[in-house]
Amino acid sequence: MIAGILAFLISLAIGVISAILGLGGGFLYVPSLSLVFGLDPKIAIGTSLAIMIFSSCAATIVYLKQKKVIFRISLLLIVPGILFSILGSLFTRFVDARILVGLFVVVLLIMAVQMLAPSFRIIRPLSVGPSCNLDFPGETENSPGARVSYVHLLTWGALGGLVSGVTGISGGIFFVPALIVTGIPVHAAVATSLFAIVVTSVSGAATHTVIGQISLPYLIIYGTGAAVGAGIGACLAPRIRPDHTRKFFGVMLILVALLMIQQKVLCG
Repeated sequence: MIAGILAFLISLAIGVISAILGLGGGFLYVPSLSLVFGLDPKIAIGTSLAIMIFSSCAATIVYLKQKKVIFRISLLLIVPGILFSILGSLFTRFVDARILVGLFVVVLLIMAVQMLAPSFRIIRPLSVGPSCNLDFPGETENSPGARVSYVHLLTWGALGGLVSGVTGISGGIFFVPALIVTGIPVHAAVATSLFAIVVTSVSGAATHTVIGQISLPYLIIYGTGAAVGAGIGACLAPRIRPDHTRKFFGVMLILVALLMIQQKVLCG
């Protein structure tokens, strides 16, 4: 009973954070399931992906009411995200993913610097091929619009899906910064990322379920707490200044990188 209450409270808190940042929460679900409750890391990864379906759906419903989700951008993240999420999930069974995780960590740290010091422009949007123009009427940020390349979205969608399947951490760690660098406002980037995470998490979780890497009891408890927390977080997000969200995101990316290293050490 005590363990169940603790699991609910932990997932509730993670749900709030994940909805504000658009991350899905896997970067905290995986280590908490492994370190606090003793789940095998591979089971924790699969369970985390399934939990993110609950939390991302709850947050997305709120963001849809706020009209923050950019559907055509989400679609271009979702299609490659699904394919590479399945591929990444299969890697966890047949391939030692430590080399991939090492590459992910390097990219995360570069993105963290970009979020904390945007003037450096370390990461620039890919501007090749066809693109779409976006306007953001009513936004409080100084962002009159954005021009986003389809190649940019497909590339980062694939990378986000791959890291999701391999580590159980949502593709939002790549989706959100990749959208922000194109000029999309922070809150719209967060909402669009969470909508994409809903679909990509389903594909990854389904693959982990087929190969027997899901804990149903923790999925039920964490999923409930995460859904409640995500709904709260999505309601709070518009009240938080975009520059504060961006900086908090940068700090969390550094934490994610450290947790990814720890997770693979435990797996290895």
